[in-house]
Amino acid sequence: MLLDLIDLSKLRRAIVYGLLLAAVLVLQNQIVSRLPLLGVKPLLMPALVVAVALFEGGVWGGALGLAAGYFADFDYANTVVLFTVLLAAIGFFAGALGKYMLHKGFVSFLALLLAALGIVTFCQMFRFLFLTSEDARMFQALYSTGPAGWRVLRTGFIQVVWSAVLSVPLYFPCKLIAARPMGH
Repeated sequence: MLLDLIDLSKLRRAIVYGLLLAAVLVLQNQIVSRLPLLGVKPLLMPALVVAVALFEGGVWGGALGLAAGYFADFDYANTVVLFTVLLAAIGFFAGALGKYMLHKGFVSFLALLLAALGIVTFCQMFRFLFLTSEDARMFQALYSTGPAGWRVLRTGFIQVVWSAVLSVPLYFPCKLIAARPMGH
């Protein structure tokens, strides 16, 4: 009787996406983080959230974004709930755009990915651009050539591009999972 209340196909799909989230988390923290470009480490979690949201909708994207953000906040210093809130919101809105406004193709994924990475990077850079904390002064001293704001923006641009290049392959397993029926 209890099993009649549970949609097993959605449960299977959630388990598969959970395993993919764990794989991407290990990939991001153990492998890709050792490939910095000009000192900038890429982010893969926004790509996973955007891909799942594009194919499954806003609820799935928001739920996966919440889980991905929770684990991402553990990995980055000085982010208490930044990624948890941000990735959940990105997942929800990317899913809504994918359902009602965008085609579920690669170009839409790439556009949503660049927008998501831009938002995440801007939120990470906000205190360095607009606040003068000890961390911001240390960051500005580290990159001491040219105006401080341009150095921060250049670093953010590198993070967006490098993250997009390395996370594009995440589109394909998400498309495959979404297209595959999980059975009853």
